[in-house]
Amino acid sequence: MNLDRVEFLWSSDEINGRAHEYWPLVMDIARRNTLPRIIRCSQIMGRSEQDELTAAQIFYPCMQCADIFFLKADICQLGMDQRKVNVLAREYCDDIKRKNKPIILSHHMLPGLQQGQEKMSKSDPSSSIFMEDEEAEVNLKIKKAYCPPKIVEGNPCLEYIKYIIFPWFGKFVVVRTAENGGDSYMTFSASMLT
Repeated sequence: MNLDRVEFLWSSDEINGRAHEYWPLVMDIARRNTLPRIIRCSQIMGRSEQDELTAAQIFYPCMQCADIFFLKADICQLGMDQRKVNVLAREYCDDIKRKNKPIILSHHMLPGLQQGQEKMSKSDPSSSIFMEDEEAEVNLKIKKAYCPPKIVEGNPCLEYIKYIIFPWFGKFVVVRTAENGGDSYMTFSASMLT
């Protein structure tokens, strides 16, 4: 990815620079919701509703919800695991009588590249492909990825092909030597995404 025209913003810088706007918004979201409603959002931290949560963990969904409004995002694109906070943001619009609700674009959660990883992990860089990864780094991560032959279930490489390669390119080529049967071509069909 060419980063020449990309500017990364640190949330902490934005929040600290406009704390007088951010924290009242977080508190307003918190005061308009019940504890059970906020606890239902706990999956955004990889927790279940039954887990014992600290006060900070309970407060986190209010902060993430506030981020949507604080950043003035008209379109909010997050993974399916963030869906409950997205719904919380839209419900908050009802509470404050705001007509323009954020548009929520939820995407499929890609698994981590290692065996048994339900989703990519920021804490394990080898399990994730990041936007700023160089091509050589992406190639190395894919070469080391869990991809057992003839196993579809739980195979992260096939998930990447299904949700990234096919929608963008419409086909996938497995490059093989002539003695291994030559190249194999697969083409995309919409039924593959169901």
